[in-house]
Amino acid sequence: MAALSVVSRKFTDAESWVYGGDWLCAACGWAYSTAELRRSVYLVDQHRPARTIVERTELGESLAAGPLPVDRMAVVPVRGRRHILPTARWGHVCTDDTAIRWDDAAVALLTALRWLRTLPGVRAAMLTDPVPPMTLIRALPADQWPQLLTAWDALTVWRTHPGAWWDAAIALSTPGGTAPATATRRAG
Repeated sequence: MAALSVVSRKFTDAESWVYGGDWLCAACGWAYSTAELRRSVYLVDQHRPARTIVERTELGESLAAGPLPVDRMAVVPVRGRRHILPTARWGHVCTDDTAIRWDDAAVALLTALRWLRTLPGVRAAMLTDPVPPMTLIRALPADQWPQLLTAWDALTVWRTHPGAWWDAAIALSTPGGTAPATATRRAG
């Protein structure tokens, strides 16, 4: 399949694109041209030719439970880019231009972010600040201040990560109700 029949010259960095040269295999052509892959959040398992579509809150709960095994990956589109699945990596959470190794450290950061999101008055926009607002500190009992400051500071690594990762992390930490049932689709 001709690459330009799937990816236009307006594609991000098309001139230096090294994936497939002028031609794409059928699987890559499908991955770049399937619009659903740019909208849905899903898990991919290396041992089953399937992707499981999940809600962001459901994926957040699953990722907070532990590291991703090396034979799975999670794809979290944020800005609708085409290249997420073709460049995704096993054992990582992948978004528009970022892949985060999902290990114990990432689980701890997501857990901290999810805890912060449960505090009264915490909005996603305020979490981009390097320090918590005084109104939040004053609203908490003094015995929770060390936990607040530690969690807030730990998130600096994600807060300053280039690209769309912070938006994906916020989406994964958003408190939600019961997630709907998942759907499984064949990968090809």
